[in-house]
Amino acid sequence: MAEYNSETTIMRRPGDLNENQQTRLRITCRHIDKLLSNIEDILHAATSHSPFPRYIVGLNPAQIRVVEDHIRRLRSQLVRTIAWQNMKPEPPDIPATRAILAHLTFVDIAIEELKPSYMRGSGAVPEDAVGELNGVVHELRSLASGMEHYLKQELTTDLEKRLEHLEQTGLDVVLLRLLEQITTRNGLVEFRPRIDALASRLEDDSFEVALFGRVSSGKSSLLNALLETDVLPVGVNPITAVPTKLRYGASLKAAVSYGDGRSSLVSIEELSHLVTEQGNPGNLANIVRAIVEVPSPRLQRGILLVDTPGLGSLAKRGSTETLAYLPSADLALLLIDAGTTLSEEDLGTLRLLYGAGIPALVLLSKADLLANGDLHQASAYIAEHVKHDLGLNVVVYPVSAVREHSVMLDQFFERELFPRFEKARTLKEASVSRKIGALREAATSAIEGSLDQAKRTASRPTIDLSGLESTLRLVTGAVGEQCTVLSREFREFGENPDVVLDLVAEQGVRRAHTGAASRISSLDLSDCIHNVIEQLVHRPIEQLRTIGNHAIDSLQQIANELGRADVPSYGEFQILLRNMPRFELATLPAEVTIGRWKILGDRIVGSRISSSLREGIGSLLKKELRLYGLALSQWSEQIARRLEALVNSYADAYRVQIHWIGGTSEAVADVGQLQRDLDLLRNWNAVSMTEFAEKRA
Repeated sequence: MAEYNSETTIMRRPGDLNENQQTRLRITCRHIDKLLSNIEDILHAATSHSPFPRYIVGLNPAQIRVVEDHIRRLRSQLVRTIAWQNMKPEPPDIPATRAILAHLTFVDIAIEELKPSYMRGSGAVPEDAVGELNGVVHELRSLASGMEHYLKQELTTDLEKRLEHLEQTGLDVVLLRLLEQITTRNGLVEFRPRIDALASRLEDDSFEVALFGRVSSGKSSLLNALLETDVLPVGVNPITAVPTKLRYGASLKAAVSYGDGRSSLVSIEELSHLVTEQGNPGNLANIVRAIVEVPSPRLQRGILLVDTPGLGSLAKRGSTETLAYLPSADLALLLIDAGTTLSEEDLGTLRLLYGAGIPALVLLSKADLLANGDLHQASAYIAEHVKHDLGLNVVVYPVSAVREHSVMLDQFFERELFPRFEKARTLKEASVSRKIGALREAATSAIEGSLDQAKRTASRPTIDLSGLESTLRLVTGAVGEQCTVLSREFREFGENPDVVLDLVAEQGVRRAHTGAASRISSLDLSDCIHNVIEQLVHRPIEQLRTIGNHAIDSLQQIANELGRADVPSYGEFQILLRNMPRFELATLPAEVTIGRWKILGDRIVGSRISSSLREGIGSLLKKELRLYGLALSQWSEQIARRLEALVNSYADAYRVQIHWIGGTSEAVADVGQLQRDLDLLRNWNAVSMTEFAEKRA
């Protein structure tokens, strides 16, 4: 007979345990099942791939099966045990990916504790071992990060489906998809980052065109006319530090990015305030980038336009810091106002563009203001002076934003701009094609090495495998440490304005010696501030550049030793260094009078300059330096991570081949499948055209 429990208001049947007892019963049964899983792991330790086995399995296969039968019966009884209390095993509630990622977090912590700074707790680390120990850490982290990246990103984006979608673009993508299938099938995970990078390059079909010109040269009006929109504000003074990118989107929307790494969606009206001097004086909002999506058919073709406000007087400096204004553009358009004349600013901008390796076209804007004869004369004058002053042969294209004269702009886009986009796309596809071909050779070599270790070892008896592996560790360690080093240096730089002010004072003293003026002007002091910051930033950037170039050089030498066709280029690294944040001071410092102080010596003059700057812009400079240091820290961390990914994408593949040649790689389970895959790669050129044609048909 059932009993009624007044405390719990639950009907209790005979033999029922209370709720707490049932919970304990369920937890105990689950714990027993976990212990049984551990026993299964022990039984199969002999077949584990672990290089650090814990158990000696002294049971023969028949005995193992008997133990497994006992485990099955125990588990069956566990189910009946909880069924006695009308309970069922709880369904799983933890996704496997979440559990794996949690374990990878602990793996990352364990790897971190191998660093020399932690290892010193076990005794001083010999100096000649620090480099390679850092390399060990970053080698292990690279592999763990690759696994984490796959779980977080590739499982959701599905590399195979991306390649399938791209397959219609040409034969090379078919080969890339085949490589993805073969490397996945045979566990060649070291090739996946490069396959993913090539897919991303193929997916990025944009052609970046940046517009340059003096204030009021008509850039915004011209872009609005070209896209048949009024999204960009016109008739106002823009902020030099905020380039605005226009790309295709299904609907009109805008977003801005800040110096501290934040980004947010904004309305078109808000954008007009944020990218103009009137709405955002001195760029106090510290906006570094604005992006607008416009549903224009011309952008749908893949062209991305950038409204880059005039460099102005900065173009005359020609400093490294000024180059930070230049975007990573494929083409630049320099607008010269037909109502004015060619200026030193225009020539300086053109000089900077070609110095940065960006091809440029010259546009004569507001061409509707001139009659045909005057238009031809103005175009010839500009071309002649550019040839005389810069040694460049340019064609000047007249354009206008006025609707009645839109035929000039339309003709320029269709006849000059779009064909260059098509040519750039062809060049990009040729570059990707070469890289896919090199990847095919690398995968072929890897599979050959796996199938014929003995032959490969005998054929290369002179290779110093341990030396190559040591070099890889040193390269990986040096590159991997850059993220921490640069981030720390830039954050410290942003938190110490006194160093900047003292150095500015030193430069001010030198300027006082070179002129007879009794004061240092605001522009001179602004120049000094920018020069000092440029010098402070230059050293860590050059350090990164040196380490990056050394890494590429070392990888090229290793590839040559191993006879590999997949070799990194210096260009792959150099392109990472673009788009460095630039420093922008919201207001000019007040001029400093030094006339009567000169007689007291340089120290007094320097003190005068320093104290004046501290009093006038000290708090503002501290704020701007902190924001700039944070922006540099975030930028350098991103660049260092990309460099690390670039180096590892090659180093991992080289390392696997070294292991194969040395006979230390794991045995291949399916030799027959490897041979079939090898034949596919070897005979690709012979069979691919037919198969590709059949598939497309």
